[in-house]
Amino acid sequence: MNVEVEQRIAASPATVFAYLVDPEKFVEWMGIGAQLEAWPGGTFRLNVDGEHFARGEYREVEPPHRLVFTWGWEGDADLTPGSTIVEITLTPVGAGTLLRLRHSGLATAAQRASHRSGWAMYMDKLRARAGQPTA
Repeated sequence: MNVEVEQRIAASPATVFAYLVDPEKFVEWMGIGAQLEAWPGGTFRLNVDGEHFARGEYREVEPPHRLVFTWGWEGDADLTPGSTIVEITLTPVGAGTLLRLRHSGLATAAQRASHRSGWAMYMDKLRARAGQPTA
């Protein structure tokens, strides 16, 4: 089963893409540390809060329009690292971007509810951060 979230962001796809693949920019909207090797086969590892770590592997990287990576939680027997797939597409809309995130492979209603609310919260943070003018 899938979770899907859409967000309109007042920034170009290239700007938004940078917030998805640059570790320093990534942690401005999600987590406190990130290891992002944004190439096919590269590692995705996110330190969310010092206790929870998401880990996976990049499958597709097509700047600045598409990312696909696996996802799961270290230490979680039900949602192991790499056991689900996150696909993000960025489509230009006017002067901004429509971000579509699809998280597939979430087996239980509880997993879907948790990830739906989490992704919605973090996409709001990404919109607020990436959509800000740079100094």
